[in-house]
Amino acid sequence: MLPELPQWQSFRLAWSRLIHPRPVLVVVSDDRLQFCWGSGQHWRFRSALLPDGACRDGVPLQREALGDFIADLIFDCDLPGAELVLCLPLRAAAWCVVDGYGSDRGPGLLPPSLQTLNLPFDLAESYITSSPVQDALSVVGVPRQLIQGWTEVAEFADLPLRRVDWSLTAAQRALHQFTQAWPGDLAWLVVEQKSIRLLLIRQQVPEVDHALVEENPVSCRSEIRTCVAAWQARLASPSVLGWWLSVPTEQLDDWLPLVDAAAGESCLNQPLPDWFESSDHIDGADQDEPADVLSPLQHLALLALQEEER
Repeated sequence: MLPELPQWQSFRLAWSRLIHPRPVLVVVSDDRLQFCWGSGQHWRFRSALLPDGACRDGVPLQREALGDFIADLIFDCDLPGAELVLCLPLRAAAWCVVDGYGSDRGPGLLPPSLQTLNLPFDLAESYITSSPVQDALSVVGVPRQLIQGWTEVAEFADLPLRRVDWSLTAAQRALHQFTQAWPGDLAWLVVEQKSIRLLLIRQQVPEVDHALVEENPVSCRSEIRTCVAAWQARLASPSVLGWWLSVPTEQLDDWLPLVDAAAGESCLNQPLPDWFESSDHIDGADQDEPADVLSPLQHLALLALQEEER
């Protein structure tokens, strides 16, 4: 009778988490959650559709229902010791790069003068993370309401919330690994659902993050090239530009004309490693392969998190 007692089950679960913690990567979007976890030498994948209205722009609106949803899926996947690693969608956070603080400042340490700067988020209402980037500091602000919401979701699921990351900065870390051999500057185009952003990166430091209003590739190309030209005009010695296009596969040909081969520019895209294995069927979860449901940005972000949580 002992194993059937709730107290014994709780103790066994707590012991499993202590002895064999298992990070479960969870990519959040408005319509689904995508789960990845280590299994032997491989990582397994499961995509599960969310109830309508459960989440919007990364904010959990139905916290108890989401907690029960995650708990049931973790149970069905037989993942004792699971600890959630959340990857928030593009619209869930804002960021900036602050110059002049040096690479000797450790992650998470914020300069006091940050309060005097014009930031894209409210310091008092945000959870802040930072990481050194060359001689600058990358600072990300996530609304407190959002983090508190997912903390409650994890409590309803009776699972530890191990870590929260943002898809854009996680993907940037992976992108650096793919492009570190490129000697020039980098233009990174991100098309994620209805968001289009152009990031211009010099010596690994993002200097421009430009959001576009138009959604049509043909309409956007002129604005993007104007933005690139204005940025390069401010540089003392602009380098040859390499492009990475994080766009849906079916749109790649529409965006490739952005690359000015006559000026020496190159498209640096390469196939992303496919290290996922789909899990067995789970009630309430779909059977899609990772390539069918992961956007290029999400795929990059998961590559970074998988390496860091290995």
